[in-house]
Amino acid sequence: MHRRTCGGAPLSRCLAFIVFLTLSSVRLHAQSVDGNELSEPVVFSAADSLVIVLGSDARTATLFGEAEVSYEEARLNAFAINLFFDKDRLRASGRQDTTGWIGRPTFTQGSEAFTGDSLFFDMVSRRGRVVGAQTAIEEGFIRAASVTAGEDSTLYVRDGAYTTCACVEDPSYSLRSDKMKLINRKWIYTGPIQLYLYNIPTPLWLPFGFLPAQDTRRSGPLPPTYGEDQFGFYLRDFGWYFAMNDYMDLQLQAGFWTQGSWESRVLYRYNKRYGFDGQTRIDYARFRSGVRGDPAFSIRQTGSFRWTHNQTIGQSANMNAGVNLSSSTYLRAVSQQYDDRIRQDIQSTLRFSKRWTGQNLSVQLDQRQQLATGQVSMTLPSFRFSQSSFKPFSTDGRAPGQQEGIRDKLTMSYSFNVDNRFSFSPKASFPDDPGAEDITWWDALRSPEDYRRATNGTDPFSFQASHRIPVSAPFSVRRIPGLGAVNLNLSPAVNYTEDWFIRTETRSLAPDSSGVQSESEAEFFALRQYNTSLSGSTVFYGLFPVSAFGFDGLRHTLRPNVGFTFRPDFYAERFGYTRTYTDADGESVTYAAVPGVGRGKQQALTFSLNNTFETRRSDPDAPADGRLQTLKLLDLSASTSYNFAADSLKFNDVRLTARTRLLGKVDVDARSTFSAYDVDPSGRTINAQAFSLRTPFGRLTSADITMRTSLRSRRGSGDRPLTAPRGSMVPGTGQMTGQILQNTMTSPQTDFSIPWSLSLDLSWGMVNTGVQTIRRATVNSSFDLSLTPNWKVTGRTGYDFERQELVTSNLALARDFDCWQMSFNWIPFGNYQSWGFDLHVKSGHLRDLLRIRQPKSDVRDRFGSLL
Repeated sequence: MHRRTCGGAPLSRCLAFIVFLTLSSVRLHAQSVDGNELSEPVVFSAADSLVIVLGSDARTATLFGEAEVSYEEARLNAFAINLFFDKDRLRASGRQDTTGWIGRPTFTQGSEAFTGDSLFFDMVSRRGRVVGAQTAIEEGFIRAASVTAGEDSTLYVRDGAYTTCACVEDPSYSLRSDKMKLINRKWIYTGPIQLYLYNIPTPLWLPFGFLPAQDTRRSGPLPPTYGEDQFGFYLRDFGWYFAMNDYMDLQLQAGFWTQGSWESRVLYRYNKRYGFDGQTRIDYARFRSGVRGDPAFSIRQTGSFRWTHNQTIGQSANMNAGVNLSSSTYLRAVSQQYDDRIRQDIQSTLRFSKRWTGQNLSVQLDQRQQLATGQVSMTLPSFRFSQSSFKPFSTDGRAPGQQEGIRDKLTMSYSFNVDNRFSFSPKASFPDDPGAEDITWWDALRSPEDYRRATNGTDPFSFQASHRIPVSAPFSVRRIPGLGAVNLNLSPAVNYTEDWFIRTETRSLAPDSSGVQSESEAEFFALRQYNTSLSGSTVFYGLFPVSAFGFDGLRHTLRPNVGFTFRPDFYAERFGYTRTYTDADGESVTYAAVPGVGRGKQQALTFSLNNTFETRRSDPDAPADGRLQTLKLLDLSASTSYNFAADSLKFNDVRLTARTRLLGKVDVDARSTFSAYDVDPSGRTINAQAFSLRTPFGRLTSADITMRTSLRSRRGSGDRPLTAPRGSMVPGTGQMTGQILQNTMTSPQTDFSIPWSLSLDLSWGMVNTGVQTIRRATVNSSFDLSLTPNWKVTGRTGYDFERQELVTSNLALARDFDCWQMSFNWIPFGNYQSWGFDLHVKSGHLRDLLRIRQPKSDVRDRFGSLL
């Protein structure tokens, strides 16, 4: 459409000039009827025409065709706009014909934008009204018969419908109410509200409602999850989220079962940028089984305490904490996290570290507990100090061109470690002391008597301080007389260690000669040990003019490394680190007074050989000096050692490793170990050479081969990730989603734009003990297939060839609707058999509210530890 002109100028400029002359005569900026004045001029334009009426009873102007009026931060666009000069008001309307609306009124003021059939606005009071209104609020939309804007930015909605569907005219779902109020564009408060699927009302009706209209942190309720298990029908995870301030928030949740069980959860988070962040979570559950008075009636209590903290102190200090004090019954039965259910151990750590130039200091407390055996190991605390490598005799006064001498190259470092360890390993049975089976590691830590009852041990703590001083002088040899130029790197080294103990061990024959008894004595003991070594390495290259299959040339890189290590036998009497006792046969038995004494003299020659085979892809269009793409074909390495000082079994195992990629798609890793000696029928290694047996490297003792690949089709159009609601199983992963706080969930995604993908993992291995051979062979796969643009099936499965059975498998089916997503998840066998159905809206605001979920699980696998 062409814009009209007058006198060669655009009509809008002419209109502005005419209106200026006209409004000057009618004194538009003079005092209005109600005594108020406009704070700024009104700017307006039109593409078609301007009609001005100046009468005794009314003074108006009408803009036609792409009309626009601006006042302060408000802007109005429409097909036709009426200006009422006496009242300082505007009225806008569009034109509707057989093809639809033309110039439908659009009003924008700050962050608010409305579209409607007609619009009224008072420029003095800044109040307006939109008929047939539509507006977007974050990821949601409101459609209403009319919307009235108040002076405080509050919007009053009549006959409104809220939805997150982009098709506002005919959404697949909407929440409708006769009255709505939008306050500060953060919350929508409503009167009686009802869910509609398309235009069909549903029985879901509430007497009032409030909906989030801002995708930010905010206080509010947390919707519950429901289901049924061994303890009856339950409602879990409902509670309240408190957005306390910009630095912290709090979440309170609870759950109840119809048979009397209950649980509670407190989660507190804090975060100060460039300072510290962390969270504390406390869970407590009380499960009731059976009816009071029945023999099978029981009440079990379980809980969990988790704390994480990260803090930066100044420019060079840090403090970190990761504490997990959870009972095994909580992890197996209460937690809904997949990782907790399969966890084998729990660990807690508190650590402080400080850095200086060339120096580091750290203090750490840690605890590790094996859930299956109840074993606990703790360090209370450990202290680490290290000095980085430095050259004590290096001088800066060398003449130009003067090379470093051996003394200048001498390099050393220092480290000092202190460990105070606590170890708790409960006995398997307590026939003489039944009450000892209830002693926990916490009881044993506080009471030495409980420690002895539960473990038969005498000393729960072991203290050790260690000094390490490695000294080396690496240098290069570029020429050897008689051999010419070489490229040899040599590194002589001496390693000195000194360990301090405050207790030693004394052994003696029991008075009844039934065994050996051990006693711990309090005394200071220093264990000083050392070793020396010399290692040398070089690099050889080989180029072969081989061209085939689009590749040009073959390069072989060979990196041999030879070393020699000497260490004396610290069990020798002259060092004083051993003691003796006489056994029942009258023979003298030597033992170490403290742990860590090196036994046996070492004069070991070590050897390793690393091979790399590479080629390059030929390109006839590449320039003469252009670099061609290098492709690595194979990495192959071998290593072994030989101890000259050993009286037998001088050869160590030969280890071979290989790595390659086939066809640019399949990664292959292979590892194998060979023994130079044979074994007797009982499986004991004997001093009989095995190089002539079976393989040139000796007797094959272990081997592993792993092959991995992944294939996927090209990405289609669009990117529509599948969102998963809180507490649901993610299709194709077998893992539970982990929403902790409202509005902070990071949902795993399934991309519907990928038609298909497939990954395979084949693993084979064997261990030969000489008496028997243990083999394993498994294949695991995961796939992702779009049956249609809106249907997707994902799964994970595998097969154990030795056991001849399928491993734990998961199958999921997902359907993407316009505004909804549906998923069906099934774990057909294994420890966590379950199936579930979930239908929810895509909106992050309403995902947990508008949801149909039907979980079904084999709860006895989960709650067996409680029953």
